[in-house]
Amino acid sequence: MTLVQFLGYLKQVDVIDYSVICFFSPVYSSLFFTHMISFLQNQRNSERIDIMLTDASAVQALVSTHSFSGKKLYWLHGVHNLPIKKQQEWLEYLRGYKGPHTLLLHLALEHRNEYNGDTKTWLMVTVPETIAAHDYPMIRFLTHPVTKTLPEVSPLFIQQMSFVAPTLSLDEASLLALYEPLLGANIATFFDEWVPYLLKPNHSLFLLSQYFFSKKSKYFFKQWSYCHEHYMPTFWAMYWEDQLWRAYIYCDLMRQKKFTEAKKAQYKLPFSLVNRDWNSLHLSELEKAHQFVATMDFKLKNGASPVALELFYGLFFNGTFR
Repeated sequence: MTLVQFLGYLKQVDVIDYSVICFFSPVYSSLFFTHMISFLQNQRNSERIDIMLTDASAVQALVSTHSFSGKKLYWLHGVHNLPIKKQQEWLEYLRGYKGPHTLLLHLALEHRNEYNGDTKTWLMVTVPETIAAHDYPMIRFLTHPVTKTLPEVSPLFIQQMSFVAPTLSLDEASLLALYEPLLGANIATFFDEWVPYLLKPNHSLFLLSQYFFSKKSKYFFKQWSYCHEHYMPTFWAMYWEDQLWRAYIYCDLMRQKKFTEAKKAQYKLPFSLVNRDWNSLHLSELEKAHQFVATMDFKLKNGASPVALELFYGLFFNGTFR
C-alpha cells in the first residue's frame, strides 16, 4: 500500500483491522511520524512505546494482554534504530502476532522484501522520501487532529508551493501544514519571506538548475532570489562549473546515442534536462559558459566582485555563449 492510500484508509475507517502495520521508507521522517502518532492518539485509543528504552519482554507482555479500554494502537518507536539482530528478533515476534491490539513500526526501505508477514494481519506501507505538491492536501489533516472542520487548502497555496518546491520531504510538508491554516490572505508574503528559510536549500538548487537549463529566466531569477544568500559567491561559481560540465558530457553522449553511458552521467542533473532540455542546448554554448565560469571562479577567489554572477546569468539567457 502506498502512503496516500494508507492516509485515505486512515480517514475512512473507525477500526483498523490489521494486527501489524509496518512503514518502510528510505529515511525516517520524524516530524511526519510524530504528527501521525499524535493524530492517532487524538482520534483513537493509542500509545507510544519507546523500544530503545523499554525491555522487549515487558512490551511483548503488554501488547499480548487485553486492555480494559478495548483494542489499542501501539506505536513501537525506534525499532529501525535497533541493531540488526534485535530488529530480526522483533520481526520474528511480529510475524506471529495476531492481536489483540494493532502494532505500528517503521523499518528501512531496503528491508522491505525481507519482512513479509501474513497479508491478512500485516499491512505494509511504502513511504516515499518526498511527495508532490499536489499530494500535500492528503497529509495536512495529520497536523490538526482536533480540528473538526479544517478548511480546504487554498489553491493559491498549492500553486505557490508547486512553484517554489514541486516536491517536498514529508517533514517539510508537515512543517508547512502547521503554518498554512493560519495564513489567511498572506500566502504570497509567506512564500516570499518565510518559505526560503523553512525548506532545505537542496530544493532551491534543484529548481535553480532546472530553470537555468530550461532557460526560463523569469522563474530562474525568482528562485535565485530565494537561495542566493545561502552560499558564498565562490560556491556558486564551483556549482555552475560542475553543472555545466555534467550537462556537456550528458548532452554529448545523448547526441552520440550512447544512452547507457548517458544514463550513468545524469547524476546531479535536473530531470528536465535529462528528459528534454538536452536536445535544445548547444555543446559549444555549454563549453563557452563553462570557460566563463571557470575564469570567474579564479577571479572571485582573488577578490573580484560577485556581480560577475549576475553578468554570467544575463549572458547565458541572452544566448551570448552560442
